[in-house]
Amino acid sequence: MRADEITGMQVNGVAPQGTGAGLAVEAETLGKFKKRVDDLLARLKQSDADAGTLGHRRIAPAAFGQGFAEAQGLATAYEKVLSQLEAFSKAFGDQIETLSIGSQVAEHGYEAIDADVKHHLAAIQRRTQELYREPRPEQRPADPAGSAGGGSGEGRSAGADGI
Repeated sequence: MRADEITGMQVNGVAPQGTGAGLAVEAETLGKFKKRVDDLLARLKQSDADAGTLGHRRIAPAAFGQGFAEAQGLATAYEKVLSQLEAFSKAFGDQIETLSIGSQVAEHGYEAIDADVKHHLAAIQRRTQELYREPRPEQRPADPAGSAGGGSGEGRSAGADGI
């Protein structure tokens, strides 16, 4: 790993040549994938699930009623859920955009993409990292799967269906 000179983001550098024959993808296939991802992102931005659209769905606390404490609690809960939905929508859009950029990187290599795109990718990475929260101790498994034996699993599927 090394830091990109433009963004400071950690990158693996140039993909090794000749070792990923099973991963070889035609440029046309990557182009089609990128178009599908871009279309999905455009549909998200035009839908009611867009973060900006969700932000306009505010309800005045008085609309929940007056004269009883539960109305204020309901208004507070509504605002909390709405802000979480906005954050989810933004993060979801970022991840779709990352897929689009990733298809460009897969086709042309990281060094070949524009500096503005690299900065945008680094910004998405920072926003995503800011959303991460460590699980609370009571939510962590006492003995995570694969922790014995050097911290790696056995490579087996979790289910009978091979997934």
